[in-house]
Formats: sequence, C-alpha cells, structure tokens
Amino acid sequence: MNPIKSVAILFSFASTLLASCPLFADGRPYTVKANNKVDSDTFIGYKVYRTWCARCHGTFGQGLAASDLTKTLKTTDRDEFFTVVARGKKGRIGVMPAWQSNDSVMKNRDRIYSYLRARADGALGAVTPELID
Repeated sequence: MNPIKSVAILFSFASTLLASCPLFADGRPYTVKANNKVDSDTFIGYKVYRTWCARCHGTFGQGLAASDLTKTLKTTDRDEFFTVVARGKKGRIGVMPAWQSNDSVMKNRDRIYSYLRARADGALGAVTPELID
C-alpha cells in the first residue's frame, strides 16, 4: 500500500476515534458534580461497566478477581485501554477476554473509559453515580 495513503487512512481512523471521545473544557473525558452526579456519557459508561466488567474488576473498579482499575488507569492511556478492551490481556492471575466481538462493549468503550477515568482521578468515589439534572 502507498505510504501516503496509509498515513491518510490512519489519520482518518484516529480523527474518528477522538471525535467519539469528547473532552470537556478542563481536558477530562467526564464531568462530576456534587460528588456523584455525572454527565450522560460517564453514566452510560458506568452502566455498561457494571454489566460486563464488574464481575471481575469489582463493583466500582476497585479490583476483585482482576486488577484494580482505579490504580491501573493512573498509568494507562486511552489508546492502551482501548487495545486491552478489544484484544484482551494475560495477567498474573488469569486472562481478560477480548471484547472485540461484543458490540455493547466496543460501542461504549469510550464511555467506560470516562467512568473509570473519573474513578482513577478520584473525582468519583466508590458510589453509584447519578445523572446530572
């Protein structure tokens, strides 16, 4: 493939990916108010996380049979997070499955990231979030 065409395709993909992951004015992918009220994308991320991820990573990402995501995300960027979610990962204890064939997870991984980023940053505690009014 032509190298220029490859770069153009990569740039197009990256632009699409970043467009689906909004950043708020402060540079964070979430909004948290009054300790547990979150924006709609972060709220959806919490709901999807609870459905597919909590059984291993704990109710609020604090770790259970799998890693504590509130600590892991302090050193994991968005791209690495997306890759691990899609492809899975072999850990010290077990294996995280690849979610690339799960449409619910893949369509919402940016929202899951927003929820977990809020937890990792300490903006949202180990509480059930509510939607900002």
